[in-house]
Formats: sequence, structure tokens, C-alpha cells
Amino acid sequence: MRIRLTTDLLTGLLFLAIAAFALAYGWNYPFGSPARIGPGYFPKLVSCGLLLLGAILVARSFVLSGDDETIGEIAWRPLVVVLLGTLAFGLLVERFGFVISGFVVIFAARLADRDFRLLEVTALAAVMVAFVAALFWLGLSLPLRPFPHFG
Repeated sequence: MRIRLTTDLLTGLLFLAIAAFALAYGWNYPFGSPARIGPGYFPKLVSCGLLLLGAILVARSFVLSGDDETIGEIAWRPLVVVLLGTLAFGLLVERFGFVISGFVVIFAARLADRDFRLLEVTALAAVMVAFVAALFWLGLSLPLRPFPHFG
């Protein structure tokens, strides 16, 4: 049997590797129960979903036959910009609050695409940050600072 190198196969293997790492890393965190979740509940749940998705993609790469699919070059701009935006969010969220940090990560994600429209991205960021504020700050009462704190 000849294994074709397809994007489904590579993506599935990547998902499987990330999920396996996350499960191994967080294995000792208490799971809890659905009524009182522990710190390991969500990471394990997401990792299992990622394992399932990875397995489906790998199986799909073996089952589906079609034209030989060439794997293109890596799109460096989206990769670098999204990673830098995520890193900036992590570094800024405590000092500048999640409103500014949210705008930064959303703008970075949209800058990864060549079709960037300032008004459209600003509206998207405002809606998404408002949703996050409503969900996490107001709804769940998490101690996240919405605005900058200096001092």
C-alpha cells in the first residue's frame, strides 16, 4: 500500500501529536465532574476532540482517492502574524486588559489575510470583545481586567 502525502494526512498527524502532548501534559490535573469541573476537565475534553478530528482526517486521507494533491508552500505571513498576535495577547492581557488585548489579537488575525479592511475589522473586534466581556467578565464574574491597569 502506498501512502500519499496529502494535507489531510499531515493535518491529521499534527492534530494527533498536539492532542497526545496535551493529554500527557495535563494527565495529572484533576478531572472533576460535569457539575464541578476540575482544572483538567476542559483540556482533556478538547484534547479528546482533537484526537477524534485527527483520526478522522488521517482515515479520510487513506479512504478518499482522487487526484494527487500537491502540498503547497507554507504561507509564512499568516503563520507569523497569528502567532505574534497570540503572543502579544498573552503578554498584554494582564497589564492592558482584555479589551485592548482582544483588539490586538483580532487585528493580528485579520492582518494575516491580504484582504484587510479597517472598518470591517474594527467592527468585528468591537463585537467579539463585547461578547467576551459579557461572557467572561459579566456572566462568569472572572477577575479579568477589561481596561489598562498601571501601577
